[in-house]
Amino acid sequence: MKKNLWILFTLILVAAFALSACGPKTEAPAAEEPAAGASEEAPAAEEAATEAPAEMEPVTIAFWEQEGEEVDVFIDQLIADFQAEYPYITVERTHYGNEDLRDQFQTASLADAAPEVVRVPNDFAGPFSALDIIVPATDLFDEDFLGQFFEGALQPAMVGGTLWGVPDNYGNHLMLLYNKSMVPEAPATFDELIAIAKDLTDGEVQGFAYNLNEPFWGAGFYGAFGGWPLDENDQPQFNNQAFIDYLVFVANLKVEGVVPEECDYNCADTLFKEGKAAMIINGDWSLGGYAEALGDNLGVAPVPPINGNPYTEMTAGKYFMVSNAVLDDPAKKDAVVKFITFMTSADVQKRWLDEFKRLPSNKDVAQDPSITSDPILAGSMAALANGRGMPAAVQMRCAWDAWRPALEGVMSVTLSPEDAAAQAQQSADECVANLE
Repeated sequence: MKKNLWILFTLILVAAFALSACGPKTEAPAAEEPAAGASEEAPAAEEAATEAPAEMEPVTIAFWEQEGEEVDVFIDQLIADFQAEYPYITVERTHYGNEDLRDQFQTASLADAAPEVVRVPNDFAGPFSALDIIVPATDLFDEDFLGQFFEGALQPAMVGGTLWGVPDNYGNHLMLLYNKSMVPEAPATFDELIAIAKDLTDGEVQGFAYNLNEPFWGAGFYGAFGGWPLDENDQPQFNNQAFIDYLVFVANLKVEGVVPEECDYNCADTLFKEGKAAMIINGDWSLGGYAEALGDNLGVAPVPPINGNPYTEMTAGKYFMVSNAVLDDPAKKDAVVKFITFMTSADVQKRWLDEFKRLPSNKDVAQDPSITSDPILAGSMAALANGRGMPAAVQMRCAWDAWRPALEGVMSVTLSPEDAAAQAQQSADECVANLE
C-alpha cells in the first residue's frame, strides 16, 4: 500500500512540473546581460521586425502640378508605375493653371492644408521660400543624388544660396533657329549673322527677327556684355555699362535694318513658319511647330557669340518642391522622397525625352543617342551650354517690371540708353523696397 502511495505521489509531482512548463514565461529584466554565446544582434533584429510592418503601412500624398493637358495621361502613367513599385503609397494628383497653383499652394500652406509635393516652374521658389512654406532640397537629398543633375539645371531653383527644388527636365531656353533653304549653316559669330541677315532682307524676306521688346530675349544680349539682371545678393542691377552697351547693340540692330522695325513674338513666329524670315531667336517649346512647318529645312544652333562672348540665354525647367509640413510626418516624408527620386530618375527623364522631346536635367541622359544623333535636339542641347539659370528670387519680378519700359523706350527712341539704365535701376530699387 505504501509503495502504491509513493508511486501516486511521484506521478502528481511530474504532472505539476509538466503543467508549469506550459505556462506563460516571465520576461527577463531589461538590464539583464545576454547569456554567454547569445547573439548581441538579436534585439536589433527583433526591433527591425517590429518596424518593418509600420514602413509598409498605407500612406497617401497629394501632388499638385500645372503641366499642359497634352501630358495628363503621361503623368498619370508615371504615377501608376510608381505606385506599382511602391503599392503602399497612393499619389493623388490635382491639376491647376500656373497662377492658380501658386496662389492655391500659398493659401493652403498658410492654412496647414498644403499638398505634400508640387511640380512647378523655377520662379515659384522665390515666393515659396520667402513665405517659408517649402523644404530646402538639400534637407531631403544628399550630394550624390543631386550630383546627377546639371549645375545649370539646379541654379534656377536656388534662392539665397539654397536649393529649393529638384528638376526632371532642363531647358525653357532660347536658341537660333534658321531656315536651311536660305542659310545652309548656322553663322559662327553674330557679326556673320548680321551680314547674312542684311544680304537676305529684300522686302519679301526678313533676314533676322526676334521678340524685340521682351526682356527675356534681351537677357542673352545683356549677358554677352557681362551683365545680369540680379547680382549675387539677388538685387537688381541695371545702371551699369553692360546694360547700356546691350541697349545700344539691340537698338543698332533696328537702326541698321537687321531686324524689322516692329516685331513681337507672333511676328517672328509667323514669319519663320511662312518662310519669310531666314533666322529667328525662339525657345525650345517652339521646336515641334517649326519642325512641322519647315521639315528638314529647320536648323537649330546656339545664338552665335557677340564680340567673342556667348549669348547667355536664361535656362530653367520644372521642379519638384516639397511642403515643409512633411517634416512633421516621417511616413509622408519618406514617401515624398521616394516619389521625387522616381519622377526625376534617368529612366523617367528618358521617357519625357522620347515622348515629348523634353531635354533632360540628368547628365547621363543628355548623352543618349536620341539627342546626339538628332540635329535639332543636339543643337538645342548645345545652346543650353551657354545658358545661365533664370533667377527665382522675388526681386526678379521687380527686375522684369523695370526692364521692359526701359527697353521699349530705347527701341522707340524716346529714351537714351543711359537714361533707360538709370530709370530701370530706380524703378527696380523702389519695387524691391516695397517688398520688404
